[in-house]
Amino acid sequence: METADQPAHPPLHHEETIMIAEPSLLDPATVYARIRELLNEFYSRDDHGESVVDLLEEEAQFVTPLRKAQGRDAVAALLQSLAQSREKKGGVGRHFGAKVNVENLGSGKFRVRSVMIFLSLDSGPGAQGFMNVGDHDDIVAFDSRGACRFVKRTMTSAARFTLSPLGN
Repeated sequence: METADQPAHPPLHHEETIMIAEPSLLDPATVYARIRELLNEFYSRDDHGESVVDLLEEEAQFVTPLRKAQGRDAVAALLQSLAQSREKKGGVGRHFGAKVNVENLGSGKFRVRSVMIFLSLDSGPGAQGFMNVGDHDDIVAFDSRGACRFVKRTMTSAARFTLSPLGN
């Protein structure tokens, strides 16, 4: 019953207006599969110098020991510039993600921990490269359609090795 002091429907809280998928509607196997798809798509695009902008939330953050970017466009631009720099040197980059652990934070958000190995390989005489092993600690959010995007990607480097191709 509506009174002058109280509307029939209370105002929505900020979280309710965002239209986040209810975690209870997403079974753990579906959540895990979609997050793995997101990780694989992110790494594939990054390796090929393709934009990841649509895989990121508007205010996404990207944090590593060497680089930081804030905002979807800034993160995508940073990653594309790194891929273009590798390409100019005749190099390629390859990411491998493993040991993915997912924790439900509520409100359609999940903490995603994984191990990442990145190989940067140059080509030509005297070519070198490096391998970086790191721990990713990410936040992923699901929207009302069940699609997921990165809110924050944080990588802590565990080891970095210089590579020299065989035969050089």
